[in-house]
Amino acid sequence: SFITAGFLLSLVISFVRTVLFSKIENMEELRELTQLPILGEIFHSKDAKDGYLIVESQPRSFVTEAFRALRTNLEYFSPEVKCKTILITSNRPGVGKTFCSVNLAAILAKGGKKVLLMEMDLHKPKVHTALSIVQEFGISSLLVGKYTPPEVISKTSTENLDVVIAGPTPPNASELILSAHLPKLFAYAKAQYDYIVIDTPPMGLISDAQMLMKY
Repeated sequence: SFITAGFLLSLVISFVRTVLFSKIENMEELRELTQLPILGEIFHSKDAKDGYLIVESQPRSFVTEAFRALRTNLEYFSPEVKCKTILITSNRPGVGKTFCSVNLAAILAKGGKKVLLMEMDLHKPKVHTALSIVQEFGISSLLVGKYTPPEVISKTSTENLDVVIAGPTPPNASELILSAHLPKLFAYAKAQYDYIVIDTPPMGLISDAQMLMKY
């Protein structure tokens, strides 16, 4: 009968959607899948190809407004914490992790907060490119004991925003972040800044982000 055929067709469609369409499409779907608080939603931006720092180049865009909304919600999140430390990762590469790290750090700094952006993706670093910073040393140099925390921190063109770039790409990046020098960098940063934003490798591929969660 038509009813039976319609029922079978609906089952086939549901099965196909379950198998082929695994993306979370909107905030409502995300809320159904987690009990964690959702602090914001950043839209996909085609303008990002023209430059990472969209909160600077397009201050009135929808994406910049989304970052401002996220900044406001972060102010209410753990208000008793003196230095809020935010780690940004993803399941896979190429989804906008560094884009979000750079712009979140910049919008926090524009709100009058002292912010340190850490480029902790020592495998394929992009933050230094996004901020147009050329420097021969960075976090990897600190982790092997060649530099101290104040020496690896650099100013950026955005007021209140400092950065620690990755530095030379090491052959043993995942082992290097276990260095005893890394806690010293975080201790120094937490005493100097209101926010620390950490850009990390994709958690779905590399374990670095999980090891950095303790900070």
